[in-house]
Amino acid sequence: MRLVRICSILAGMNIKQTLTPSMEDYLESILKMDTFNSTVKIKDISVDLKVQMPSVVGALKSLNTKGLVVYEKNSQIELTKEGKKIAVSIKERHEAIAGFLQNIFLYSEEEAQNTACRIEHAVKPETAKQFRNLTNYFKKNIKMTRDEWDLIIQKE
Repeated sequence: MRLVRICSILAGMNIKQTLTPSMEDYLESILKMDTFNSTVKIKDISVDLKVQMPSVVGALKSLNTKGLVVYEKNSQIELTKEGKKIAVSIKERHEAIAGFLQNIFLYSEEEAQNTACRIEHAVKPETAKQFRNLTNYFKKNIKMTRDEWDLIIQKE
């Protein structure tokens, strides 16, 4: 496994380009579990992502091969430095998009979170930063009631 990881680095392989939205979801889930739990377990990831445990094992093996997680059967699941960097980027994109949808488009928190989960995979970190900046600008500078803002953004 380590040889595959070293070869991919030496070949200049761009790991980010080879990640599917599903793989990004696994990284994000592991980061979330690692933040709130002392250990990350296959079962917890399975419940979080609403997938079967064999799917989690397959994804972990793939992410391990890419050098993004440390995973061996019956051992602790950990993000590597590169895996954590990517997971944090995904989380930041998610939060920026969800904040924009909730504060600017007035989505409910649940709807904003669900929509952000689908959009986060297609948005570059720079675009997410622009979403965050625009949200912050509106919150600081646009003084309207929620009802007034709702009238402006309603679809015809």
